[in-house]
Amino acid sequence: MYDRSFLEDFSATFPAARQKFLDACRDAAILETFPHSLNGPDGEELATDIAYFGRIDAPYLIVSVSGTHGVEGWAGSACQTGWARRDLALPDDVAMLHIHAINPWGMAWDRRQQEDNVDLNRHYVDFDGVPANPDYSKFYEHVMCPEDDTSRRSAADAALAAYREKRGRLTSGMTLQGGQYSFPDAPSYGGSAPVWSRRIVDEIFARYCGKARRIAVVDIHTGYGPYGYGIPLWHMPGGPQLEKARTLFGPTIEAPLAGDRAHEEFIQHGHFYGYCERQIAKADVIAMCLEFGGEWLADGQRARLERNDALLWRDGDRLSAEARATRRRWRDLHCPDSDDWREMVWFRGRQVFREMVERIRLDDETSMPEMNQA
Repeated sequence: MYDRSFLEDFSATFPAARQKFLDACRDAAILETFPHSLNGPDGEELATDIAYFGRIDAPYLIVSVSGTHGVEGWAGSACQTGWARRDLALPDDVAMLHIHAINPWGMAWDRRQQEDNVDLNRHYVDFDGVPANPDYSKFYEHVMCPEDDTSRRSAADAALAAYREKRGRLTSGMTLQGGQYSFPDAPSYGGSAPVWSRRIVDEIFARYCGKARRIAVVDIHTGYGPYGYGIPLWHMPGGPQLEKARTLFGPTIEAPLAGDRAHEEFIQHGHFYGYCERQIAKADVIAMCLEFGGEWLADGQRARLERNDALLWRDGDRLSAEARATRRRWRDLHCPDSDDWREMVWFRGRQVFREMVERIRLDDETSMPEMNQA
């Protein structure tokens, strides 16, 4: 009979995902919990947990992150749990740090954003000089116009379509989705000061990332690319770190801003990957995204879902049947309820972890030691 045990690493609720991760990581060298002050929709406790495998002074460190965009965290959680259950062998000079559910509120509530509506992947900026996005203010009322105001909604859709037609997909995408710092209730809000999740990231980096000389960071997301396939995605321009990432992942990597399908990608302000390089300045940092494709939606359909989700968060009963149904739709979009999709994610996640373990030395002269159980 075909082995379907991989399904055990996926979860339907935040408490289940968290417990599976902790159970799988009980033999880690270090387990630490960072409790969150808020609860989930069913009153459940929320927290970010970390598991560190290997030597604390290992010269090579792999860091995985799940749940930056909360609702996308179900896939990353399963990848982390799957690796910890089955693939604990590490070379003596390589360590693995899993950061589980860095946005636990968003994961439990099935929202991309955290509890203050901040999109963490637009949040890692210098708040003394946030990126300018003057056009967003022109379209805020259009973006947030509700569906039931038929005439205004029709006019809003027409105005947004005209802007896309005039300025093109990349410019309009950067305006509406690349990060805005003026409207806390709207999509793509990057915040006004460091939020809880960012402060926890800083604490984790300070405690666990100070001894390695090379650190490879993979932040696991869903929603972009072919259904179920995990693309190593480089969100920055080209340069020496990209060339190192190409060594890690070979031809599967995509770097849109460095010339790979550049017409399809707009610049995102405040993403996590550049922040890793800046924040862990003493190490050679290669930070990128592993993006699993989910259900495809046209831009207009996705914008409608984002709008309804934002309006429900701002104005509605977050525990109502309508709110739960909207959040369920978000989860199905990013983490389809399909065993085939889960199998593809589970296999590819573990494959990427293995590649990083085997290749993190790049062209260093030291040879790979024998594999030891972490």
